[in-house]
Amino acid sequence: MNGGDSGVRTAGRPLGSPHVEPLLGAYVLGVLVPHEEARVAGHLTHCLRCRATYLGMADAQALRAACAEDGAFGTGAGGSDGAAGSGGHVRWTR
Repeated sequence: MNGGDSGVRTAGRPLGSPHVEPLLGAYVLGVLVPHEEARVAGHLTHCLRCRATYLGMADAQALRAACAEDGAFGTGAGGSDGAAGSGGHVRWTR
């Protein structure tokens, strides 16, 4: 693991395949353009590091959406009625 950037092995990762962490938030929210979405989905099939980051983000977004549907956010100082921010969905599956 000399010279690695995180010490996490990415089994089968093609050489020159850049990590996609900067795109993961938008991917979880479903707001990427099609070619970026395809790039992220392809990358997640072989990169353990990005997949772990994605799964954490997807879990958090799913919990947030579930709470919004249940009205758990209520009306706060920001004026949210619980409906905003309930979008987003998991696009990649194991």
